[in-house]
Amino acid sequence: MLFNSYIFIFIFFPMCITGFYALATWHSDMAAKIWVIGFSLWFYGFFSPAYLIIMLASIGVNYVLIVLMDRFDEKPGRRGFLITGVTLNLLLLGYFKYLDFTIGNINTLFGSDIPMRNILLPLGISFFTFQQIGYLVDIYRRDEVKPAFVDYALFVSFFPQLVAGPIVSGREMMPQFATIAGRRPDPERIGRGLTLFVLGLAKKVLIADAFGRAVDSGYSQIGTIGGLDSFLVMIWYTLQLYYDFSGYCDMAMGLAGMLGFDLPLNFDSPYKAHNIVDFWRRWHMTLTRFFTRYVYIPLGGSRVSKARTIVNILIVYFLSGLWHGAGWNFVLWGMLHGIAYAVVRIGAWHHYKNVTESRNNSVMVPGTNAGTNAATATAAADAATATGSKPLRILSHIATFLYVSFAWVFFRAASITEAMSLIKNMFTGTWNSVNYALADAFVQIDELWYVVKFSGLPGVNFTLAHNLVMIVFTLAVLVMTFAAPNAYTVSKKLRPRAITAVLIGALGLWCVLSLSEVSTFLYFNF
Repeated sequence: MLFNSYIFIFIFFPMCITGFYALATWHSDMAAKIWVIGFSLWFYGFFSPAYLIIMLASIGVNYVLIVLMDRFDEKPGRRGFLITGVTLNLLLLGYFKYLDFTIGNINTLFGSDIPMRNILLPLGISFFTFQQIGYLVDIYRRDEVKPAFVDYALFVSFFPQLVAGPIVSGREMMPQFATIAGRRPDPERIGRGLTLFVLGLAKKVLIADAFGRAVDSGYSQIGTIGGLDSFLVMIWYTLQLYYDFSGYCDMAMGLAGMLGFDLPLNFDSPYKAHNIVDFWRRWHMTLTRFFTRYVYIPLGGSRVSKARTIVNILIVYFLSGLWHGAGWNFVLWGMLHGIAYAVVRIGAWHHYKNVTESRNNSVMVPGTNAGTNAATATAAADAATATGSKPLRILSHIATFLYVSFAWVFFRAASITEAMSLIKNMFTGTWNSVNYALADAFVQIDELWYVVKFSGLPGVNFTLAHNLVMIVFTLAVLVMTFAAPNAYTVSKKLRPRAITAVLIGALGLWCVLSLSEVSTFLYFNF
């Protein structure tokens, strides 16, 4: 089931929230939890009953391991169950997501002819598998206590964040599950949640899907489009992916908020970042947190030598690329970010060293380790960029945005070869006009099309009107991306007023009327 569908908006969620508050108000917290679990299973099973069996089996096996681990007081006794749990989760993910990728690489390397399995990837498996791995590790570290089975099932299956995140932790959600009894509808909280849901829906339906049509058109004709076309397709996908994924997370936070739960923020205006380190503090923040907590720090993080820290960074971004997709193009995308991240860190070290030398008239401060210097150096470099001259700040923002956009080409393309073809077009193709089919994709934004069509502007023919719609829409979204606050900030600052209700209602109606071409979310593929 999709958030941007009639059945979800008009049937599923109204039934869910009505029953939840009816049960919670009567202090039937167990019944309220089971009610939400039931709706979560309906939500997930709506895609395919087979998916539901896989998720339920995963929840059951992981919970048994949590119970067994909890029976031992010492870490050596629990370690075996942790290793078993992490291994089983990775095997499950590996079978569905990476088996065909592995077979294909074996066939290429050894000239074998092992048949592909063509396994259908269950939705959300990357998210709920990582979430459960994190919980197992937290139980092992004694950062969490063994939950009741109903609470654990709700933690994993909670429908707002089930299939595309954010990736939540037990310490965020379990205390909230303990306060369900007696919970009553809070009009202000429901209003803010509804506002955030509508804003997220608008980001998906009105912006991401509009860019998506043009991007699909561009990638379907890479061999014929020019340099300007290829550059625009790169920028459009950069915007499509952000408004699609962040739109989903906004909707998830809004839905959870209407039920009285708080999900963590997953996007904080990432394209406003001034370097790649800052970008990853803002983009898919819960995934960054997961890799930091469960991979980077156990590897030694930045507490080790500079060379080892760089290796740790590259390992994390290699795994991040592979997590996003079973393809070498995803691995290359991850490594592009890892290399850029490492370059920023190296520059930060040099910046910190120069500052320290000037202050102490000596080399690095005695007695401090590489990790402390690395963290401090990164903060110092960020501060230097943020407080530099205005031209420098603008240049750093533009450079970061263009680099991220360049890397997204490998993320979107079906292969490295296809990505290189689009990039080659930018440098060898013509820049004097835009492919008509690309501009035509934006004409489906009926509202803008009618404005231009009936504007009565002199000399505006059919072709020029298409280009005007494309230009106006692209520039408007770019300005909003770089200058406007994000949806979460807007929802928090809005005050309950009549005009606010009218505007959000009108935007929601506009979105609902635009649901005729329902499309899935991009991150469902990962």
